[in-house]
Amino acid sequence: MKKFIGLFILVIALIVICGCTQPAQPVAVTTPVATPVPTPVPTVPPTVATPEPTMVPTTVVTVLSTPKITLVPQTAKTIFYMRNNTFVPKELTVLPGTGISWVNEDLISHSVKITGIHTGTFNSGEIIPGASSGNTFATAGVFEFICPDHPDMKGTIVVKEGASVEGAQPMPTPPP
Repeated sequence: MKKFIGLFILVIALIVICGCTQPAQPVAVTTPVATPVPTPVPTVPPTVATPEPTMVPTTVVTVLSTPKITLVPQTAKTIFYMRNNTFVPKELTVLPGTGISWVNEDLISHSVKITGIHTGTFNSGEIIPGASSGNTFATAGVFEFICPDHPDMKGTIVVKEGASVEGAQPMPTPPP
């Protein structure tokens, strides 16, 4: 019996220590407020008394909102996934110096080759399933790429200077 009571006290203590396990949810709060409503003053002879303003109850609704999310461009490492013979995402905008990785999540091998005006600047070679390859783009420009074995598998990396990327801080310029 003493063990049962000890166990019961231990369970109660754990419940008290842990507290509520569900996160608080934002709730709309309704607060009644009495607002004076002015009544028009009739033009009457001075011997007639003017009525007092009447109070009309109104309701004020306060809605708690979620904070606005601010997007910040990546400057460290960004990932393209190879899934179902497509690149996910198909296009990214990054800052110069951002490391880009291509991760093969397909069951077959792929490769990444830069095409267009930047042809020859990067060729990953074969990327087997589960493996990855990467490159860093130091200069601004639009870099189109494909998987040569799957010509419909295309993607684009847009590298922009810091001030032109939405939400980015300007890039520091080195002293002369």
